[in-house]
Amino acid sequence: MPDDTPPMPKHRARTFGQFVVRGLAISLPPILTLVILLWVARGIYDYIVAPASNSVRYAIGGVIDQSVPVKGLTRVEPPRDAWWALGESFVRTDGQTYVRLADRAVPLEDYAAIAETARPGDRPTTAIHTYMRLADTRYFKGYWTLNLLVIGLIVVLLYFLGRLVTARIGHWFVHRLETQVLGRLPVIRNVYGSTKQVTDFLFSESEVEYRRVVAVEYPRRGVWSLGLVTGESMLEIAGSAGEPCVSILIPSSPMPVTGYTINVPKSDVRDLDLTVDQAFQFCISCGVLVPPQQKVTPERLQQEISSRPASAPPPPVIAAAASNGTAS
Repeated sequence: MPDDTPPMPKHRARTFGQFVVRGLAISLPPILTLVILLWVARGIYDYIVAPASNSVRYAIGGVIDQSVPVKGLTRVEPPRDAWWALGESFVRTDGQTYVRLADRAVPLEDYAAIAETARPGDRPTTAIHTYMRLADTRYFKGYWTLNLLVIGLIVVLLYFLGRLVTARIGHWFVHRLETQVLGRLPVIRNVYGSTKQVTDFLFSESEVEYRRVVAVEYPRRGVWSLGLVTGESMLEIAGSAGEPCVSILIPSSPMPVTGYTINVPKSDVRDLDLTVDQAFQFCISCGVLVPPQQKVTPERLQQEISSRPASAPPPPVIAAAASNGTAS
């Protein structure tokens, strides 16, 4: 019996550099994704979580602060078992031993709870710093536990803030704050206005709906661009065109999150058998990744051309050839 197994495709011999480039192309997307996520997480931590955690630590440290002024205390030799604090100034009053930190003195047992396990360069240098660190170990069993608690408090705070803004009185207050205060400050109003437009676009509940993927002849006849229909165009544009128009977002390659918007008559728009994800992949790859249903073969191309209605205008190249033949 004849062997029906299709022959294995022949691959061209690849060089060492081509394999390296191929491996780089495979590994870069997950690496860059991880780098971007870490960069965003680091920004959130540095500008939101860390300041909030430090504020909580500072408030608790101020409440449990047992330090006293150095004035009136007598300097004594440090205890023999206080190896971690050699060179510090110890003072005693009423039988209590203290460690001098700047102009305040911290009880020895409080300072020891932090200094015994800290690196030499990471030991507290002020009284409030000591009690901020002590709050971590005494009440939260570590700094990261406090961070998790702060993140939970921020989420709860954002929830109640959203509920407040949704209410009529909260919406009125925010509107007055933006228009009467922030909107009148010379420099802040420009920065705040631009930032608010971006955040409103990102977090708007009425998201832009990409209804369908289309192709339009842009920027000139004979050059086809991929676009996403975002909605109906404006009235005056449709009146000037003499027919209804649609707004189309033309994504840029290789970053489809940027682009430009054009308004095209509906009769000049050709719908494509593509999903939005496939359209974005096509743009990101600069046209390399073509979906399977859009792959061009001689048979499929002939079938597509023959399926065009007779009233449909011929492609620009064919029309130009026909006009040249008539003229001759």
